Amino acid sequence: MKRMIFMLLILVLSAATGLAQGFDWQPSPRRPYEAPRTFLGLELGIASGSHTGSLPYLEADIPNPCCTYESGSGLPIRIGLTGETWIGPRMAAALDVSLQLQSTTFVAAEQSLPRVGRGPLVTRYELDVQTSYLALGASLRQRLGSSMFVALAGMRAGMLLRASMTNREVVVGAPDETFADGTRVQTLPTTGLADAASVVLEPHLSVGYDVPMSVGYYLTPSIMCGYSLTSLSTNHSWRALSIGVGLRLMKGR
Repeated sequence: MKRMIFMLLILVLSAATGLAQGFDWQPSPRRPYEAPRTFLGLELGIASGSHTGSLPYLEADIPNPCCTYESGSGLPIRIGLTGETWIGPRMAAALDVSLQLQSTTFVAAEQSLPRVGRGPLVTRYELDVQTSYLALGASLRQRLGSSMFVALAGMRAGMLLRASMTNREVVVGAPDETFADGTRVQTLPTTGLADAASVVLEPHLSVGYDVPMSVGYYLTPSIMCGYSLTSLSTNHSWRALSIGVGLRLMKGR
């Protein structure tokens, strides 16, 4: 009797290990496969970003700010490598390193410039910002119930690699309205984005679904969101909220 119980226990433990993470990768009863606990893979993500702040950027050699930018939109893209270890049947701890690229456009309120003998000239200021970060992150992944849906929570620290900006004034009136030189766009001289924060912290959440592929591989499409816990500017308030989609391809080791 004890021998039967012992053998049954071994079979149960073997099955639990073989079906760790819920992946049934056993090719056949004659070819048992033990699911790996460690995975390496690639991650891609693209999102829509909403930016808020108070950015009184100056023109070069002019002491007064042209305007204060308070809202904008962006397109963050992330490409990275990730590794994870399953610390339980339904929970994994992960580390990742990624390159984050972001293009952001701020638009200030329109303004009217009076002109002699003519109606006012309506213009607005626009700011384009390009940034790139090297990000290091850590996260926990948890299966939801007995399904293959998974929730993830983590934190990334982005280290600034490059930042640039273009500030311009644009005529928004009738097509025949122009500046004195006949153009509708004036690029303003700027001193660059000197106040971009060197380190940015971003907590993030996502919900995805693990799709088993061939033996030892799985794919996870997900919906994700992130928020800049610290300001993207060292001198002014600037926060970003992003919501988008991601894709992970993982290979067991």
